[in-house]
Amino acid sequence: MKTKYDAHDEIYKVRRAAGKTGWQDSDSLEDTLARLAGKITSVYAPQSGRTLELGCGAGDLSLFLAEVGYDVHGVDISPTAIDWAREKAVNRRLQANFQVGSVLDLADFADEYFDIVLDGYCFHCIIGPDRARFLASARRVLKPKAVLHVATMCGEVTSESLLAKLDLESRCVLDQDGVATRYVGLPEDILAEIQSAGFQVLEWNIKPRTNADNDMDELEVWAARD
Repeated sequence: MKTKYDAHDEIYKVRRAAGKTGWQDSDSLEDTLARLAGKITSVYAPQSGRTLELGCGAGDLSLFLAEVGYDVHGVDISPTAIDWAREKAVNRRLQANFQVGSVLDLADFADEYFDIVLDGYCFHCIIGPDRARFLASARRVLKPKAVLHVATMCGEVTSESLLAKLDLESRCVLDQDGVATRYVGLPEDILAEIQSAGFQVLEWNIKPRTNADNDMDELEVWAARD
């Protein structure tokens, strides 16, 4: 199946030029940050240490974690997003390490280095065999018994606009050129992927969609490296 992960850079260019906050609009971002604040109070979340956000985009989640004391690193395939994240860090006088790179190999990061790896709503953008590579790389850079947090769209597709683009066999959303842009897996299949990659699932829940026409359920998972 065809992918074009670097197409995200064009979207970031357009949003930055339009004066947007980042990938999300302000109201959506405010909700996401409020939920992140709740997540880091989990019994599974170390209260300090090195954190890596996969698909960090313009850096908003990472910079929130930097504000509350984590040693923050972020990686994204989009040079525009990383430049934007670095600019925000400077403007807010926060220490954060943002770099352009692939979440499929995390080539610039050492083995067993991080206390938390955070999926910055990136996992559902990863397609086919690349999903195993994504999880294997996350596992490699985590310390033994350290934790992965995943937040990813899941469940049955009810949105008419998404249904029109959905390949039922692969459960991937395809663009007009047949490029897969999103994987909308069933919760049990995503949990099985995570377990097969060498993680112990500690806790999971589903945040139900708020609008059947425009939204998807979201699977949230805490998992520990075996």
